[in-house]
Order: sequence, then structure tokens, then C-alpha cells
Amino acid sequence: MATSQTPIFEGPILADSALDNELFWEKNKSRFFTAAAILLLAVVATIAWFVKSSQANNQAQKLLAEAGGIEAYQALIAKYPSSIPAANARLRIAALLRDAGKWDDSTAAFRAFLKDFPQHELAGGALLGIGQNQDAAGDTKSAIATYQQVVTQYPQSYAAPYAAYSEAEIYLRSFQREEARRSYNMIGSQFPQSPVARMAASQLSRLAATPGSSSSAGAPEASVAQPAIEAVPAKP
Repeated sequence: MATSQTPIFEGPILADSALDNELFWEKNKSRFFTAAAILLLAVVATIAWFVKSSQANNQAQKLLAEAGGIEAYQALIAKYPSSIPAANARLRIAALLRDAGKWDDSTAAFRAFLKDFPQHELAGGALLGIGQNQDAAGDTKSAIATYQQVVTQYPQSYAAPYAAYSEAEIYLRSFQREEARRSYNMIGSQFPQSPVARMAASQLSRLAATPGSSSSAGAPEASVAQPAIEAVPAKP
């Protein structure tokens, strides 16, 4: 017979913390399993997206390499609109239209590129191309504004010093010597390591040599504002 000194229950008794943990797990294990399943699905979906995107980009790159004209480039863009090859195709279309003297159409192609790929490394080059088209079409006022936008909006791009030099050329052709001088000086101060810095310095020397003659600068050197495609080849 049990006495008052004998425990009613024998064996180990769970500590409160262990019991709480066990109860918490039993209550919430379905949530944990659901969360783990969702995470696994997300990982699988990410991998599948990456594989699909990589395959699409490879196919688009193949089309770009095989494309032989504007229609082929347009077909590529329609099939893979957000791909890197599509960005390159837009630039090539703009270049072909520019070479054909279709300034407005080329500008529209450059603007389409900037709309779809505003952060592309050649965005500054596309804007430079627009300025070149405007200049070629005789709209020098708009060209100057566009060249200035390149320098302001894309100061670190390869296109910025070329845009500044192109602006100076317009001023020089119009015999606006002081405006040209400011543009050349700006190239030397902001882009001293650029390929056009030495040419800008040469033009400044010519301007300084004959300060009193309106035609003293002579005919400006050939344009060095390279086309957006040719200056820095678009990467695949």
C-alpha cells in the first residue's frame, strides 16, 4: 500500500520548456512543411526561368548572327523583345537607316532602343546617334541640345566626349568661336583621357593663333563623333 511518502506517478516528468516545444511543433508543423514546400517551388521556378532565359538568349543570339537586314532584325525583336540581342538589333536597324539617309526613321529606331533599354551601356551612344541624325538633317539647334544631353545624362559613357566635340564642330561651322572654344575647353577639363581631347586642344590652338579673323579657325576637321554601333561594339 502506498504511503503518503510514495509518489503517485513514477518515471521522468517533462520539463516545462520541453513540453512547450513539443506542443509548439505539433501545432505548427503543417505551417513549416507548407513554407518549405513553397520555398522549394520558388527555387525550382527560379532555376527553370534561368534555364529558359539562357536558352532564349542563345537562340536570339543565333538569329542576330544570321540576320542580314532590317526585316530579319525586326523579326528577332518581335520574338525576343527583352533580350540583349534584341537591343543590339535595334541599334543595327538605326545604323542601317542612318546609312541610307533616313534620318527620321533612324532617330525613331534609336528612341525605341532608349525606351526599351534605358540602362543599356550603349544608351549614351544611341542618344549620340540621335544628335548626329539631327545634325545631318540640318536641325543644328536640336543637335546641340541632344549633344548636351549626352554629356549631362551619360557623363561616364564613351559617347560624352564625342558629343561635346560634335557640339563644338557645329559652333565652329557657324563661326561661333567663343561657343566652340568653351566646348573644346570642356573636353579638356572633363574628358582629358578621351580620344578627342588632343583634337580639341589642337582646335583651341588654331583658334588662339588668329583671334581676330572670323574664318581663322578654318574648316573644321572631319567629324569624330563615331556612330553608336561602331564606337563600342554591342556585346552579345
